[in-house]
Amino acid sequence: MKKRLPSYLFLLIICLTFISCEKSGFKGFKKTNNGAYMQFYEVNSNGEMPEIGDYVVFSFRQSIGDSIIGENESETMELTESYFVGDMMAGLLNMHIGDSATVAFLIDSVCIKMLDMDEVPDYLTSGQTFYIDMRLKDIIPYKEVEAQRKEELILRKQYDDDNLAMYYSNEDYKITENGLIILSVKGKGRGAQDGEVLKINFNLVTLEGDTLLDFSKGDPVAVRCGDMDLGEGFAEAMRYVPEGGEAHFVIPSSLAFDSVGLENTVLPYTSFILNVKNTNILTQEEYQDEQKRLHDAEEAENMKRLAEEPARIEKFVKEHHVTVAPSETGVYYLEIERGTGEVVEDGDMVAIHYNMYNIDDKLIETSYDSEPLTFMFGMGNMVPGIEEALGKMRVGGKATIIVPSPMGFGDVAIDKELPANSTVIFDLELIDVQKVR
Repeated sequence: MKKRLPSYLFLLIICLTFISCEKSGFKGFKKTNNGAYMQFYEVNSNGEMPEIGDYVVFSFRQSIGDSIIGENESETMELTESYFVGDMMAGLLNMHIGDSATVAFLIDSVCIKMLDMDEVPDYLTSGQTFYIDMRLKDIIPYKEVEAQRKEELILRKQYDDDNLAMYYSNEDYKITENGLIILSVKGKGRGAQDGEVLKINFNLVTLEGDTLLDFSKGDPVAVRCGDMDLGEGFAEAMRYVPEGGEAHFVIPSSLAFDSVGLENTVLPYTSFILNVKNTNILTQEEYQDEQKRLHDAEEAENMKRLAEEPARIEKFVKEHHVTVAPSETGVYYLEIERGTGEVVEDGDMVAIHYNMYNIDDKLIETSYDSEPLTFMFGMGNMVPGIEEALGKMRVGGKATIIVPSPMGFGDVAIDKELPANSTVIFDLELIDVQKVR
């Protein structure tokens, strides 16, 4: 389940990975020719060294002082030009297969250069050293990678062409001038003109049956006729779907993502089946008027919900026999189990499990079916009510909190079950605290 509560640990790790080293004086470290400050533990001088464009297989551990903030036993990554002088890329370029080493740089650059802060915040210490321990395990040469890519592309294209040939050769299907395959069209309503808005339900499925997008259920989505966001084939298909009717198409890869694909989502030379139901067609003026009416109605409902929130909270508190008083911010803190571990301070990396409910006691989301949520405490990027509660807890502690909307998601609508200005209830469990200082 996708978490809506943001985790900033991964962002921090990425930022820290590509930081320049501007000061010398890292004890035990030597400055290499490309500007990286490194300390080697094992050197295999006869081993192969990587070049830009190669893929490297390596293990790493990232730490500030004695605190480990990230590690991986086997990471494969393309070696690119250095983002900054002395970054991790520069360090890897100095290593042989079998080498183990540490590259060091300052945390100041993270805050000032990467995060555009004026200075290092209070919960960190200016001049702290960030370390990446690395062992280079293997190198996959650029030429080998490129040859494999080309071979895979040839095979992908041939496979896609063979699949499409079955549709192109079928006399029951109509082929447009651009190569779009029309499987069927039902309905006698008018078609859309460029610029008009179709209210449609649709899905986009590969010829192998894997779904890329599925809006086949629920409220229709608005798509402007002629827009190329989903490719040339999708845009062309919209002109053939009659108002009040439905249509089915095959979109060849040449009219979709072609030989490029979509990173981490769609392979190159992937053709699609598009199934569409068209509820109605609106002119631009009609669509704008509709959106204004919906916006005004939503705003009125949001303001009504905000005005009624105190009464809803009072009713919830009474029905659940809550006897504790709220804090000055309106958050109710109900301790379930007292922890015995570390307390939380600004700048700590904290890991929590949570259940999130609306005021009708409906479970909206949970972290218990996956990994704990990890983030840096005190940066102001977490739900304020959660941070307030964690400030009262120790590791191992559990609590339930009732969070009024100003201390929750405010005027942001999460979904239909948690619209804007909603009270949120959280079960919290403080799993771990890592001291960065």
